[in-house]
Amino acid sequence: MQTLAKRPRPVGTAAGANARPNHATHDPLTEVASRLKGVIKRHNGGLLAFCPSHDDRKGRSLAVSLGREGQVLMHCFAGCSIHEITAAIDLNPSDLFIRPNSKYEPQTRTYFNDWQIINALRHDALIVLIAARTMLTGKTLAESDVSALSSAVIRIHEAANFSRGASHE
Repeated sequence: MQTLAKRPRPVGTAAGANARPNHATHDPLTEVASRLKGVIKRHNGGLLAFCPSHDDRKGRSLAVSLGREGQVLMHCFAGCSIHEITAAIDLNPSDLFIRPNSKYEPQTRTYFNDWQIINALRHDALIVLIAARTMLTGKTLAESDVSALSSAVIRIHEAANFSRGASHE
């Protein structure tokens, strides 16, 4: 049995060449491809098309692909600029990027319960206790002990901000 090599088929021919994409889910590559002529898929997932900003007679000179962050990348091998290409298909260069979520949803802050905070601060509480007992006996704390005490006090103070019942100053 002999298999025939498949020739690239223009994108959008099965669903209708003039079909417009659903704007509720903005897909920049689909939007661009629907406005270009002679679009074929490349082996790397990109597209080749006739450049709309100059007269392509011999072959497709516009390469279209997706960038790492979902933006549409376009390169005309004849030298047309991105502004000329997008203007020819009634788009702005900003249309080549994925639109951010129109509904802003702030991140919720993760709080810890009081027992989790107390458990995390057990070591710091011991440092404060040892330093207090050392000072009660009239001894001077070594510089490394003062540094450890200062760090413990800062962590205890900051831990209060992670408690649900914390009063914010």
